[in-house]
Amino acid sequence: MGIAGLPSDILVEVTARIAGESTTPLDDIVSLRRSCKVFRDVTAAREVGRCMAVDKEWRLHWWDKERFLSVLGECAATGNPEASYILGLEEICNRRGKESGLRHLHRAMKHGHAVAAYTIGMIMLRDAYNPEGIEEAMGYLEGCSAARTKSNIKIASVRREAASVMRRLTMRRWRTAEPAAPCADPRCGEMETAEAWDEDDEQRRFCSRLCKWKHEYRKFVQWI
Repeated sequence: MGIAGLPSDILVEVTARIAGESTTPLDDIVSLRRSCKVFRDVTAAREVGRCMAVDKEWRLHWWDKERFLSVLGECAATGNPEASYILGLEEICNRRGKESGLRHLHRAMKHGHAVAAYTIGMIMLRDAYNPEGIEEAMGYLEGCSAARTKSNIKIASVRREAASVMRRLTMRRWRTAEPAAPCADPRCGEMETAEAWDEDDEQRRFCSRLCKWKHEYRKFVQWI
C-alpha cells in the first residue's frame, strides 16, 4: 500500500507537520497538492493551513505581495495565529486600517500569540489619551507577560520579534509620541543587581506599572 492509501487523518497529520516544519512550506504543499487527488484534498484540510509556517515565506512578500497576503488570508481563516498577526500589522502599518488590523491581532492573541498581545498593548499605549486607555493597554501587556512567564520567554525576545515583523512590512516610521510624562524619580528603571545586563529588563526596578511599560515602549521604538 502506497502512502496515498493511508487513512486520511494520518495523511493530514503528516502534511500539517510538513507545513509547520519545512523551510519552504508553501512550495512543499503546492508540490504535494499537484502530486495526486488524494493530496489535493489533504492539503486543503484546515489543520494544514493552521500549522503553515507563514513566517518562513517572507521572500514571497517581496516577490509577489498579493499572493503572500492571499496565503495569509487563507491560513488566518483556519486559525493560524502567525498569519493573523502579520495581516493585522499589514492593515495597521500599510493600509491605515487600525480597526481591522486590531481585529486580526486579537484573533492571533486568542490563539495564544504572545507577541500579538504585546503589539496590541504597544499600539494602545501609543494612542492612549486618557487613564482608561492607558490602563487597558497595560492590561494587554501584562497578559503578554503572564504568557511569557508560562513559556519562559524574555520580554526582549518578544520585542525583537514584534519589531522584526514591523520592519519587514513597512519602511514607514512608527509615530514615537511619548505615551505619558517621564518619571521624576531618577532611580526608576535602575537594575536591581549589579550583575544584571542592560537587556535584562526583568531585573529593573520601576516605581509604577506605568513607568515599567513606558520604558518598554521606548525600547520597542528603538528597535523599529
